[in-house]
Amino acid sequence: MKKISILLAILFIQGPLTAQDSKPSKGKSVLEEYCRRAARVPPRDANAHFQFYLWCSQSKLASQAAFYLKETLLIDEDHEGARGSLGYVRYGSSWVLKTDLAKRTGSPGGPPAEPEATPEIVITEAPAAPELESPILPETPVGTDGEKMEDSELTVDVNQYTADAARKKEWAATLSENLNIEFHTYEDQDFLIHTTLSSAKHPKMGQLLANLKSSKKLLSNFLGVKGKDAILWPAKVQFVLLRSEQQYQQFAEIVDMVDYAKNAESGYTNEEHTALWQPESSAATRVLATDAVSYLYGTDRRVGWWLAEGIAEQIIGMSKLSRGKDARDKAYFYRNYKTTADVLSAENNEDNIYYLLESQTMKRRQERRSRAMAMTLVDFLYRVRKNPRYLQALLRDLKGEQAPLAAAEDDEDALKTYWLGYVNFQEKALKTHFKKETEELDLLWKRHVLEMAKKYAAQGGQQSRYPDLRRLRGRNRSDD
Repeated sequence: MKKISILLAILFIQGPLTAQDSKPSKGKSVLEEYCRRAARVPPRDANAHFQFYLWCSQSKLASQAAFYLKETLLIDEDHEGARGSLGYVRYGSSWVLKTDLAKRTGSPGGPPAEPEATPEIVITEAPAAPELESPILPETPVGTDGEKMEDSELTVDVNQYTADAARKKEWAATLSENLNIEFHTYEDQDFLIHTTLSSAKHPKMGQLLANLKSSKKLLSNFLGVKGKDAILWPAKVQFVLLRSEQQYQQFAEIVDMVDYAKNAESGYTNEEHTALWQPESSAATRVLATDAVSYLYGTDRRVGWWLAEGIAEQIIGMSKLSRGKDARDKAYFYRNYKTTADVLSAENNEDNIYYLLESQTMKRRQERRSRAMAMTLVDFLYRVRKNPRYLQALLRDLKGEQAPLAAAEDDEDALKTYWLGYVNFQEKALKTHFKKETEELDLLWKRHVLEMAKKYAAQGGQQSRYPDLRRLRGRNRSDD
């Protein structure tokens, strides 16, 4: 995020300076065309912002071009075109300036020789991804050997459940009084929603509730939880739906001390609440998924971040696919596969399955890339056995009594020992349920990612630029 801040600072500085070089008197028609095009740029579409940046540059609207290049990076910090426009190139899984790369690689006389040009994938209208089927479960979930799986539904204390909801409502009432705003509240078995909209029956509330219930249904199927009214969370999940983006940002700054809450998901989670201003925010689906995985089977055993975030990305993708409002919704899986394929096929890349399995936490400066890799691995594990019960059985083992018990957070040495044991336990569980050594799973996963990225690119009429699968296979064998 620090690199992004530096990039944006450069843009803010460059914008006003270069704007002096452009001549406003060039013609009223250019400004009229700018206003007309600007009104049609989708608010959270990085490619659309980048295309408009190119148009502004060609039209010699320097300050406007700088603004839309900045917005492109705020929406997608890994946008290849925007990074390239600022002189950055991908090096492994990171972005570095060409001049810095020349120094790092020791290339004499400036930047290293450019690789052979390959057609760039620029999505002006995102291709539709083929429909990925939701996991279909048997009526009674079963384990890998046919035994009945233990019930994955939580058992909660009714009194504690009620007291927790009352405490959260009191928190909202206190906020309402202190901020002098009016909250309208909706409550059911699973969700507690406070909104500054005119009514709890506002259409946007209906959209949010439909999104939450759809996400719960997808999660129940994916995790193998039985029953329409099954409980996935130990307490009601709390949301704050703000009426506008400006009010959302003000809420973030005043209540949660978040200086800049604008992001591609139009929402964020802080402790016991998730704030959002768009009813179909991915942040809402994400917190439902990660919390459901954390509390699955009612045990306190940890699950690796890659599995929780990978499942969350799967559910978000399925939700978008089922809505299918626009091409970007339908291409959600494609974008994750493209991002992962770019990382895995990059020269000097060191990321592999071990980065996912051995990292205790997700790299916050690489959230989008890390989540994309996690989603493709979860999707691969689901597809490789062609049945969700193997992934469910993996979760059952990782959350079971035989799994290592996490050490206290303040005991650094004990945590290191615990994590080493957990990584080994995780690999054994993967081998048990997927019948492959970790190295072989790594190779098969990479091949799967490149195959899917090529498939999606071809469906969208784009030319693939990824390496031949045989080259990848040879490279992995030589590495071993």
